[in-house]
Amino acid sequence: MKNIFIAATGKDVGKSTISFALLDLLIQDNKEVAFMKPVGQRWLHSKWGKIDEDVILMKQIFQFPDSPPFMNPIVVEKGFTENYLNKIVKPNHTRKILNAYQKISENKEYVIIEGTGHAGVGSVFDTSNAKVAKILDADVVLVVDGGIGSAIDKLELNRSFFINHGVKVIGVMVNKVIPEKSEKIKKAIRNYCKIHKIKFLGIIPYSPILSHPTLGQIINELNPKIIYETNGRKTVIDSFAIGATNLEEFIEYIKNMRGNILLILPSLRLDMIFTIPNLKNFFENENTKIHTILFTGKHQPSPIAVQILIKEKINILWIQGDTYKIVSQLSTISIKTRPEDSYKIEEIKNIVISNIFYKQLFQSVSQSKIIISFLTKVINKLIAIWEKIRTFFNKI
Repeated sequence: MKNIFIAATGKDVGKSTISFALLDLLIQDNKEVAFMKPVGQRWLHSKWGKIDEDVILMKQIFQFPDSPPFMNPIVVEKGFTENYLNKIVKPNHTRKILNAYQKISENKEYVIIEGTGHAGVGSVFDTSNAKVAKILDADVVLVVDGGIGSAIDKLELNRSFFINHGVKVIGVMVNKVIPEKSEKIKKAIRNYCKIHKIKFLGIIPYSPILSHPTLGQIINELNPKIIYETNGRKTVIDSFAIGATNLEEFIEYIKNMRGNILLILPSLRLDMIFTIPNLKNFFENENTKIHTILFTGKHQPSPIAVQILIKEKINILWIQGDTYKIVSQLSTISIKTRPEDSYKIEEIKNIVISNIFYKQLFQSVSQSKIIISFLTKVINKLIAIWEKIRTFFNKI
């Protein structure tokens, strides 16, 4: 059994993207593999209960037979940390994680374990990423955003934290690298890896498709009123623009943008709406277009505005509220790949797999020496038998 813990130097660096790529590679190679996210912070309501969204993605795409509550044994809900700190007798997270691991890892060759945030996340409830990696005797791959100075600072901070917990860091992957800076970054990170005797495992170029939200994600996060919608929820929104200046300044500001634009507009700005049909004449790039307009303010857009935009086949959304408050909400959206994002999934397979040294990684991983106690195995067998009995009587 080989356990690979995918860790990162911060939030939204690309752990799920790397985990997905490694799972796909192992499955294509006919390996028996499982996925686990021991601690999940971004959960969704599902038919399995509250489960981390990355677990739902992997479960649905790869059709893992394992039960999601075992794939994600600890779900950090609102108030979770406060409740933990207030308890005199603390819940045994270690036992819960080991029980879940024993369930999903049976007869597997590899288990891909995804962390949450940086190495220290979870320390407040005694379940940091480093501690979880130690519990599961997993070798760590660190993922960092493209850069040199800040990237190496973050790598060293996180590497040291894992090492202080007795965890082996086997390599580094650099994600979201701007192509023009690739060679400089590669040279610097290779040197860092050489100094610390760890593997340089690849450099993944920046991908707008993976780095930007789809319209569907924006709708799910903001929950706006949908006034008119094309079949565009799977479309990646490349840029946000705010229509809060005068018309001349707005055109000057927007003309150099590229790709699909979401325009945030106060609902009373009819002057800008009348400009929309001719706006394509100002764009420097022929592939640029206004894909969606998100109206803000006390009132919905006027019937005239709606009629103009429907004719242009532009999605129309409205949220009652202040423009800049809505912009602030947009800026905090976590970019996650969902099961329905088919071309994001294809992008992961194309851009990640071709840029990481996965053979080196798989060869470097140690055999796990994790020992599951006999009592734990008996308890899990009894739980499994009870679940079957309960399912049988529920069907009667």
